Amino acid sequence: MNRPQLFGSLVRFGVAVCATVAVLLVPAAPAWAHNALREASPTADAQVASAPVRVDLTFAERLDPQFTTIAVTSADKQRVSAGKPTVSGTRATQPLAADLVAGTYTVAYRVVSVDGHPVQGSYTFTVTTSSTPAPSAASSGSQAPTSVPTSESSPSAAVPSPAAGSASGDDGGASGVGIVVALLAAFALGLGLLVWRRVGRR
Repeated sequence: MNRPQLFGSLVRFGVAVCATVAVLLVPAAPAWAHNALREASPTADAQVASAPVRVDLTFAERLDPQFTTIAVTSADKQRVSAGKPTVSGTRATQPLAADLVAGTYTVAYRVVSVDGHPVQGSYTFTVTTSSTPAPSAASSGSQAPTSVPTSESSPSAAVPSPAAGSASGDDGGASGVGIVVALLAAFALGLGLLVWRRVGRR
């Protein structure tokens, strides 16, 4: 075999090898691009002032609604998810309970993309303010108006008592003086009659 023929054989062999490698690699390419979480709301390690009403997760590939699970739990392992998640393309939405208190919550997910590859993971976020008001504030506010009239009515009720007592005392004093004056007048009259009779006898 001369040199040109050998060169041509090597070229054809190289082309065949490249074609074989390309055929083997092209079908395997989608398997490398596994699904992954791209966006989340609330985000990982976020601190939110008010309790969220849902968790939104966005992935790199379309999701299979039948195999999408999102569980949200509190620090004491109580589940706060409300119902099942809804899936739209690459986005999954999980509603939450309406009475979340302040604390740390864990979002755990397990999804299956349209190529059948499962992906799972978890992260946490923190709620800094409870969504339900404290009952003590409402109870103290409702009792405040009732205490004010009670304290104000006590002095007014006590005011007429001395006036009534003083009036009755004045009436008793006046009547006592009148009785004394009448007795003295009767005594003086009797004494005058007695003296007049004695003088008449003499």
